Amino acid sequence: MNLQAIGWDMFGRSGRGYAQGRFRGEQMAYSELEYRFPLQQNKDLLGGTVFVNAASFSSKLDGEKLMNKINPGYGVGLRVMVNKEKRTTITADYGFGQNGNSGFYLNINETF
Repeated sequence: MNLQAIGWDMFGRSGRGYAQGRFRGEQMAYSELEYRFPLQQNKDLLGGTVFVNAASFSSKLDGEKLMNKINPGYGVGLRVMVNKEKRTTITADYGFGQNGNSGFYLNINETF
């Protein structure tokens, strides 16, 4: 139960497009790319984002080796600035994964 897994990071934000713990293993490789853009002239209140991610896991039990299988995810999101002075945002993302996996993610503030 103490293996690396999707969504088990500090804020539960990795692997958007899959349920927390959907993939797990002894070793994990994870990468994510996100592009943020303004949705209005003043660039402060509303913003959008598109993202892609990929994860790979190794498992001695299943005989899976790291990087043999890549689990991709992708999605879109909306950002709403609620406190301009402290740069506090509410984030709403919808992610898609393989085989019908998907999910809605609601958070406060950005990961990076």
